[in-house]
Amino acid sequence: MISQFKILKLMGSIFTPEFSFTDSIGLLNLFQNLSGERFNGNLISTGIPQDAPAEIPRMILNSKDKVWKLEVSLERTNIVFNRIADLSISPPNIQNFVNFVTDVFKSYKSKTNIRVQRLALVTEKYHEMPENSPPQFIATTYCKEQYLKKPFNNPKAFELHSLKKYEWKGFQINSWVRLKSAILSDQAQTSILLVLNDLNTLGWEFAESVSFEEQDIGRFFTNAPDHLNEILNLYF
Repeated sequence: MISQFKILKLMGSIFTPEFSFTDSIGLLNLFQNLSGERFNGNLISTGIPQDAPAEIPRMILNSKDKVWKLEVSLERTNIVFNRIADLSISPPNIQNFVNFVTDVFKSYKSKTNIRVQRLALVTEKYHEMPENSPPQFIATTYCKEQYLKKPFNNPKAFELHSLKKYEWKGFQINSWVRLKSAILSDQAQTSILLVLNDLNTLGWEFAESVSFEEQDIGRFFTNAPDHLNEILNLYF
């Protein structure tokens, strides 16, 4: 069943707690050079005060087709591929995506010497189920039979969340999995099973002094796609 899932969204992130947005033009030029002109659409510079909440992006770069986006805030930098608005656009292979993300983030770290405290890779995939009920599939697959009569008989929506914490490849990992019934934004309004995987290193409060180097960035993102498949194999 895993082979039948299609990519909806991919996001790679680095968390940079000591980032200071002082040279917007220099940063813009840096990311344009590192990305190979992938972000060739409009620049959105929010112009908000420096003391605004750190998670609010100070700069957003888009591709002309609006499926690629780079967000820079004081807290983190995200590279996002999102085909939700246009499903006709073919998604990149996940390994090609992480290769691109790895190159950009490693070069960013090398050229700015910024401290990278956390790493994350998030994927959203979906499986079309036009003839079946995704909520009922989740209930039937993951719930005991005694609960399928009541309260989980004929649900109209269903979600399953799971968080695990463990060591992987020398990293302390949070692994989030979310299964959700949803409707695809296509003309047919197709019923889908949506699967979100969020693989990230430990949060701020547990990683105050952590500083990931270029080799750590490469090791995390290069190995993450295979590990995400291993996780999905546990569910399907």
